[in-house]
Amino acid sequence: MPSGNFRFKVRPRKDQIIVPCAPELTTLLACFATTGDLRHTAACADSAKALQNCMSNRHVAGGKGKSSINHLLGKIRR
Repeated sequence: MPSGNFRFKVRPRKDQIIVPCAPELTTLLACFATTGDLRHTAACADSAKALQNCMSNRHVAGGKGKSSINHLLGKIRR
């Protein structure tokens, strides 16, 4: 255990973390917790549908969408 004089320095994040579909997931989990309807057959069906729509419509930001394995294999074969 560090002594009392040892202090940690933590830098705060510059930009806020954005979690996609967080409100929809929170609503679904709250519905599960309050009703016990884990198969979303009755009470949680609307929340499950909203989460499914959010996940299918979200856009992935940044980075390459495709794998570059074919590009690398083409370089090896030459």
